[in-house]
Amino acid sequence: MASTATLHSAKRQAKPDSLPDSPANSLGPARVQRAISRISASDCPVLILGEHGTGKRSAALQIHTQSNRPRGAFTELHCGETNAQALRDALSTSGTVYLAEITDLSLSLQETVLNACFRADHPPSCRLLCGSARELLEEVKSWRMREDFYYHVSALALRIPPLRCRKPEILSITDELLTQYARQFDRPRPVLGKQVVEYLVEHSWPGNFPELQTAIKTIVAIGDPAIALAAIKAASPAEKSNEDHRHLLLKEATRASSLQLERQLISEVLAATGGNRKRAAVDLGISYKALLNKLKQIEAQNQSALCQNGVSS
Repeated sequence: MASTATLHSAKRQAKPDSLPDSPANSLGPARVQRAISRISASDCPVLILGEHGTGKRSAALQIHTQSNRPRGAFTELHCGETNAQALRDALSTSGTVYLAEITDLSLSLQETVLNACFRADHPPSCRLLCGSARELLEEVKSWRMREDFYYHVSALALRIPPLRCRKPEILSITDELLTQYARQFDRPRPVLGKQVVEYLVEHSWPGNFPELQTAIKTIVAIGDPAIALAAIKAASPAEKSNEDHRHLLLKEATRASSLQLERQLISEVLAATGGNRKRAAVDLGISYKALLNKLKQIEAQNQSALCQNGVSS
């Protein structure tokens, strides 16, 4: 964890009015919570908009929890993967249905939702919430979304701002994540230096909350914030977008450094889990298959190094 003085000092400097890139139609964190409280009181459908990783599902769950249906089921359907029967079954319940990425819903399934939730002679059974990282009007213009469906589901919209527009929250979120992952990895909470704190506050976080989670997980797992920061920067989407402007040798050095840090992180997490690869994959935030592939790559690199040194197994 950053020292209390460092975190408090940085929090005071991270003022909302220092965010010139905040969209005019986005709400600040306090206003989002107030909007959720007001929205939850009714049964009207809600469209939750925001970039990937901003917490649309979390907002939907909060609306459900604070509604008059908290004991009912909260059903989440991914629109690109669901089918007509699963959709009809969900819409017939008395709980809350959250349709994730509504723009992936086919035209025929859009009609299913209209018939279940928006018929004047048949009140809906469930509370309908929809989420999207895209602008629905563009889908209508491209004939991928019915115009009547668009007007029904977008009558009340809640827009979740991206993490780059919520900088006053970042250090508070960091505190919570440091506690969570230190407990999860059974590691001491790292003390974040000024350079790390500045990076956390100033970084644009194009991957939003999942990217911040991964960064804090890396810091806790490695234990040395300075080394972890190098790995985070090397893996950052924002850093990768600037690679074409770097000298080739610099890119090769960065890649080599990143691979070394990745090997160290995997080794330390495996040690912390007692060699349990499945648990290590969860702690690292990757699939079990991805971890096995990385371990194979590491083994191949080790064998190659031995051969180059004139030693073979």
